[in-house]
Amino acid sequence: MKKIYRKLLLIHVAVFFILLITWICGEEIKTEAGSPFSALYYVLHIFLGSIIFILTLVEWITRNQTKLVHTPAMPQHLWINQILHRGYYLILMALPLTGIIVFFDFMESRPFYLLHGSLFNLLLILIMVNLASMMIEKLKVKPL
Repeated sequence: MKKIYRKLLLIHVAVFFILLITWICGEEIKTEAGSPFSALYYVLHIFLGSIIFILTLVEWITRNQTKLVHTPAMPQHLWINQILHRGYYLILMALPLTGIIVFFDFMESRPFYLLHGSLFNLLLILIMVNLASMMIEKLKVKPL
């Protein structure tokens, strides 16, 4: 059981850092606009985002034979994590599509740019809710 927990923790930490670096590069694209560094951040942003999308897509295809989104088996008291993981998958599938549309979005109000950024911010908020629920559940199980 400890091996599974360590493996699960390692996967979550790796995904978190890939998402964090993707977000940092995405933010730097805005601040470095017009400089040669914006191209570097843009490439890193797309490369890391593509890795996340491919991993999500492979897991989605291998796990979801009959369901739209299959979540990992979890105890009943972790129902919120199941809901959040469904949201993660759906957002992670939508982000690359909105990112591609952003590239071709020439409207002055930039609605797809706002949608792309909002989806990523929603993903970060859902991750924070997941972490908070896990901390609360951990405190319920093992009081200090």
